[in-house]
Amino acid sequence: MPSYHSRFSQVLILLGDLAILNASFLLALFLRFSEVDLVATEYYNYYLQLWVIINLLWFLLSFAFKTYNSAFNTEPRKALSKTIKVWSGHLFLLLLLLVILQKSEAYSRLFILYFYLALSTGIFPWHFFFRRFLQGLRSRNKTLRRVVLAGNLPSLSAFADAVQKRPDLGIEILAIYNNDLQAKGLAKAEDELLSDLEALQADELFVAYDLRDERFRQLYYLAEQKLLRFRALPDLGLPPAKALEISFYDDSPVLSFQKEPLEYWHNRLIKRVEDILISLVVILIFYPLLWPVLALGVRLSGSGPIIFSQWRSGYRGADFKIFKFRSMVPNASADVQQASSNDSRITPFGRFIRRWHLDEIPQFWQVLKGEMSLVGPRPHMLSHTNEYRHLVDRYMLRHFVKPGLSGLAQVQGLKGDHDLEAMKERVKADVYYLENWSLLLDVSILLRTIWQVLRSPF
Repeated sequence: MPSYHSRFSQVLILLGDLAILNASFLLALFLRFSEVDLVATEYYNYYLQLWVIINLLWFLLSFAFKTYNSAFNTEPRKALSKTIKVWSGHLFLLLLLLVILQKSEAYSRLFILYFYLALSTGIFPWHFFFRRFLQGLRSRNKTLRRVVLAGNLPSLSAFADAVQKRPDLGIEILAIYNNDLQAKGLAKAEDELLSDLEALQADELFVAYDLRDERFRQLYYLAEQKLLRFRALPDLGLPPAKALEISFYDDSPVLSFQKEPLEYWHNRLIKRVEDILISLVVILIFYPLLWPVLALGVRLSGSGPIIFSQWRSGYRGADFKIFKFRSMVPNASADVQQASSNDSRITPFGRFIRRWHLDEIPQFWQVLKGEMSLVGPRPHMLSHTNEYRHLVDRYMLRHFVKPGLSGLAQVQGLKGDHDLEAMKERVKADVYYLENWSLLLDVSILLRTIWQVLRSPF
């Protein structure tokens, strides 16, 4: 249940949106019709109707995308990503609505351009910096929730450590009741909780007992009698799953251990449009210029095919063929041995195109076809997948998203090495991308990739 402070911040965000939305509307009217008395024209009623539609549509989309969800762990980047989705959806649906209602000719295209430019200039910084302000406020001295922790599960210590590291959560721990920590002088004994609870004046009680433990049930009813919000800290016996979600099928709870934004059709549509537009631009502009030159260079570098193909592990574990300009001499170990920096199999021309990543150019066609994406985990050799799926936790989760030309692991410098520890770090980055996908994250990875490509030869 949202706290009073959480609901108040939601109201502030909503009021800010309302002010920016209508200020943008008025500014667009002024810029477009400054020399016209719009009220005296037949179009006045049209723009009055448009004003109502614009406001209703914005708030419907905002609630659909949970833009006003001011949960304590909402990061400014994620809040901005949601706002970009609302802005894009608003533009698309408004234009679609005007076409369906056959009203598109009644409105100035210049007005619509002014409106969305003004809206983006105001609404994006507002959502980003307001979240930053909330985080800063809570980090300094704003205690929003006073809590008590009790229990004997490891999840209690994990939660206490998380609160200490994140002052922006606005949580103050009044007391901890744990027999193991009490023996170290870090907490009170668990049986002292009942006598202390009245005097603590807490807002919430966090309990870390097994669900079948009688103390769990006892404290559940005690919290109700003392008007405390009851929170459970379960120990699931699994690796930490930050994106854990719970859903209900009738009265049956179901836990999901990873959040996947790309499970939602609108996110998949956004990512697919991104892939099509950018890959199409590259194919139309750069293919006619680069392909003949690269093909000639590969042909002159020695015998063998111009295009090298290899089976890789793809989306949902399906094998697919990846294509590159050949950069090595033909060899029997190509499907099992990863190239290294001083690999003798690499031709001189191959070393040049690998340095500039030009050998990956054919993969833009695979992005356009839908076999790959611009951003996603890099596809591994089948031999590597068969090896590391048994050695690295959550390794196979990286196949829940299409393989990419570049990925989060690559821009973080986690590439090349295939020893066990390096692979664990790469998989961690890939799973983070899966669970935290956003259009903003994709744009960030693409820009960082371009920067690394341009500076890597130097």
